[in-house]
Amino acid sequence: MRCFRIALLCGVLMSGAGAAVAADYNPTIDDWVGVNTAVDDYMLGLELHDQARFDRAFWPDAVVIAEPVPGISFKMPYKQAGEFGPPPANMKKIPGLPGGGRNAAGGMNPPWHLTLNHHFEFQDATHATNYGYFISVYPDLKTKLTVVGLPGHYADLLEKRNGEWRIIQRTTVIGVK
Repeated sequence: MRCFRIALLCGVLMSGAGAAVAADYNPTIDDWVGVNTAVDDYMLGLELHDQARFDRAFWPDAVVIAEPVPGISFKMPYKQAGEFGPPPANMKKIPGLPGGGRNAAGGMNPPWHLTLNHHFEFQDATHATNYGYFISVYPDLKTKLTVVGLPGHYADLLEKRNGEWRIIQRTTVIGVK
């Protein structure tokens, strides 16, 4: 009985704090946990360079739409957005990002990716959205310089298939419009 009360309390608190629900759908605790797990799997997979965890955040047919600077966007399969390891030698710098997307010294140490908050909205029993902010910090361990990157936000579409929530589309926007 105690577990039921805690689950009920969590459901009441979560439905009233930072989330909206479609009028005709009442998400379950499993729904709340499922969308949160998908977003956490993305963040932890990225931070820990854990490809398996990163993959669990997305459906195989998921896409990422990146907007690195206002007015410029491109779409890619999610796997391409999460490729870990050294960048290609001919990687071009992106105007408007600190170091062109590189760290403070021009190297490619991975940035620290700081996610700030999440706002979930359930559209129906199998569709939800997530809106969250982030900021990247680019440390350079050799020079001890750190550059704080531009802030950005995610706008995710999540889909529930066979009882599991994952991201089907993530739009990543750097900076503001």
